[in-house]
Amino acid sequence: MSSPSVGAVVVPALRRDRRVQAWILSGAVSEAGDVAWYVGLAWSAAQVTSPAGAGLVMGIGALPRALFLLFGGALADRWDGRRTMIVANLGRIAVLVAAAIVAVADGVTLPLLLTVAIVFGAVDALYNPAAGTLPRRMVQPDDLVPLAAGRQLANRLAVFVGAPLGGLLVAHGGLMTVMLVDAVSFGVIAVVLALVVRPRFPQPVASGHSIRRDLAAGFGYLRRDQVARTLVIAFFGLNLCVGPVLAVGLVQRVHGSGWGSGALGWFQACSGIAAAVGAVVAMRWKPPAPARAGLLVLIAQAAGCVMVGLVPRVAVFAAMAMIGFTAGLASALLSGAFQQTIAPAFLGRTSSIVSLSDDGLMPAAMAGFGALISLIGVAAACALLGATFAALMVWSASRLRTR
Repeated sequence: MSSPSVGAVVVPALRRDRRVQAWILSGAVSEAGDVAWYVGLAWSAAQVTSPAGAGLVMGIGALPRALFLLFGGALADRWDGRRTMIVANLGRIAVLVAAAIVAVADGVTLPLLLTVAIVFGAVDALYNPAAGTLPRRMVQPDDLVPLAAGRQLANRLAVFVGAPLGGLLVAHGGLMTVMLVDAVSFGVIAVVLALVVRPRFPQPVASGHSIRRDLAAGFGYLRRDQVARTLVIAFFGLNLCVGPVLAVGLVQRVHGSGWGSGALGWFQACSGIAAAVGAVVAMRWKPPAPARAGLLVLIAQAAGCVMVGLVPRVAVFAAMAMIGFTAGLASALLSGAFQQTIAPAFLGRTSSIVSLSDDGLMPAAMAGFGALISLIGVAAACALLGATFAALMVWSASRLRTR
């Protein structure tokens, strides 16, 4: 069990930590609002423009995120993360309220949707790295994995609530209603961050004299620290191997087998429920080396990726359950280990580098995997990517024998 304090700072047990619980709950409210917003955004884009235009609306936010993520990571290590998160949420509220006013006056248009998507992408690049510095300042090291599991579980439940909520809101109140609900959700977490979430431990400040030097120092830290570098590489592999299988490979398998769109929804639901169960297990399980345990668990996820392209329909449910459960379990273990391992002064920059695998490289990974399926078929493509993923996890675990 965790000790009751670190130094002179008294830290309650996580189950009694009202600050952290309020942060988790308010984050889930914000996540539900975000999911509702993206459902409303997708539906509205489909109504006002062509399929190509709708795709542009949904994808364009990734561009400013990718462009500004490293900058946001450097700022996160220079500025107070909690204040940055508050300012970012207030900025989101202002954008949504202004967009709602424009929508009432001029209607929902493609330029309006593109503008909001771009601004949100840029704000995400500032908010996400700052949020990555906060867990280390809130709880004891032993509680970082349970905290990651609790946040993950709350966010996954928020997705289940936010998606149908977004559909209901946009159907009955239009995009303006969705915007205002999302703005309220941002207001909830902003108030909680301002009034309840008080970091207990100081945030080390980056020592460089400029953002450019801070960025160079961040990459230099990864060159020097083998453990940190190995974790970053493992996260890159996790994101770039599993994402294409689920977003492209599964869809192609369902379509090619003639199972229908309903089957795709059930497969995804199975994975989501299993992921929530995995997060619950992670809240209780405390392996002595959480990073290595998480990497080894992901070998089973790699096996699930292989199964997606090969096994009969009923067994695909088992594959998706494997992928979901191991995602919920391993993500919490690895996220907590990441917080424990990375030097506090480099958390923002390192978090932003990891995020690049999603925001900067994922589109290329999706396109590349689609091309691979065209060349060798979905079964062989899933098998090849799954085997590569498993090999990378074995390699990473071998370099983290005591972590």
